[in-house]
Amino acid sequence: MNWSKGLWRGWLAAALLWGAVIAAFAAADLQGRHPFAGLYAYSDARDAFLPQHYAADEAVVEDGVRRGVVARTDFPDGTSLAAPPGLGEERVRRIAERFWAERWARRAEVLWPWGLRAAVPPLLLLLSGALVLWIARGFRKVDIPAEAEALETTASEDAPKAAFNTRSAGGLPPFIRSLGPDPKRRRVLGAGR
Repeated sequence: MNWSKGLWRGWLAAALLWGAVIAAFAAADLQGRHPFAGLYAYSDARDAFLPQHYAADEAVVEDGVRRGVVARTDFPDGTSLAAPPGLGEERVRRIAERFWAERWARRAEVLWPWGLRAAVPPLLLLLSGALVLWIARGFRKVDIPAEAEALETTASEDAPKAAFNTRSAGGLPPFIRSLGPDPKRRRVLGAGR
């Protein structure tokens, strides 16, 4: 049984299902209105576009347009920009062009929460599952295949034996014990000088 593969497939199915549920909720929330619609007012003091969130948006803007105190520009994505007409027609046009050029940042603000809702829970589930698997693998007994075990015993039998065996050499690792004198080159102490 391959737990990693099974859990990976389960996570993928759950993430896709979660994404579909979030997409359905987003579509229901944004249905019937343009998702990026809204009224923005240009602030000359801040040189910024401020979203207007009060209930009487349309009535207030229409009243301001009729009285000549607000210049309103409507855009294809459902947004409207209200600016003071005292800025001059050319400057209001440039401000409207800048507002339209910055539409992607406003759209990201609308879609960002839905993207977070769709991505964060599956990522947290993936990370927690990976952590649990990592911990579980730490407790698993290491299985040495029979072939590797046979190779280890053959290698230990074929290893060169030390020409001498002392009690102190018995505690050393095998590769150091094998570095002892070569039996073919026996020398008697003091001979050959």
